[in-house]
Amino acid sequence: MRRSFQLVLAVAGILAAVAVTDVPADVSQSVSTRIKEIEAFSYCGIPHSGSFNDLSGVLNTLVGALANQNIAPSGELIAIYHLTPTGEVPDRIEYEVAFPITAQVFPQPPLQKKEWHYTQVAFAVHRGDYDSSADTIDAMLDWIEARGYVQEGPILARFLVVPSEDVRTRDLRTEVWVPINKK
Repeated sequence: MRRSFQLVLAVAGILAAVAVTDVPADVSQSVSTRIKEIEAFSYCGIPHSGSFNDLSGVLNTLVGALANQNIAPSGELIAIYHLTPTGEVPDRIEYEVAFPITAQVFPQPPLQKKEWHYTQVAFAVHRGDYDSSADTIDAMLDWIEARGYVQEGPILARFLVVPSEDVRTRDLRTEVWVPINKK
């Protein structure tokens, strides 16, 4: 188990260290949004209020704290955005960088344990670089509104394909969840 946890930490370190690669993303991607029911889950992470440029430092703090407390993630790296992302990156945004954990884990500061309790989400898979993810989210929000739903909570991103030297930017995959409720 210790070896698999070290692998998770190595992957997270790669994510923190890798900048956008030189292969442009296909901005003309089609966004296929659907609705699914999910189960609530526990996660632990580091909340942050600031710039997206701080992400690398926040992720490094998260990974270090997980290692120091011997906490093994039980799923993919996630980011939770408490303000709706837009095409322009604001100076300050509230977000969390986290990993799902089992309910029996009790992390200590600087980690915070929280519960994702939204069980109905609209979801889509964003393909390509993270700079163009606002286009996917905008398309999802339009889809949600057109079907008589409203956004009920923060936006969650699950990093399905983690950047590395072997992964082209256009091959990155991020599943985006928007909690919804009928109007």
